[in-house]
Amino acid sequence: MLKTLSDNEKKVMDLVVGNGGMKRNVLERESGLAKSSLATTLSQLEKKKLVAVKRTATVHYVDVTGWFKGL
Repeated sequence: MLKTLSDNEKKVMDLVVGNGGMKRNVLERESGLAKSSLATTLSQLEKKKLVAVKRTATVHYVDVTGWFKGL
């Protein structure tokens, strides 16, 4: 399934899976993606049910979904 992802989606998934989840600002810095590109990529990955973004007032935390972990 990961073969069907775009380059940006693969980059984000590699970082999130490799780090066991991470803060969005760290993900932005490590991926090298612009904020708008990262926002679009995360939205696409959420629609595909591969990542979940936990949003608080100050922090967005990105992690893979339970469904993806179960694969």
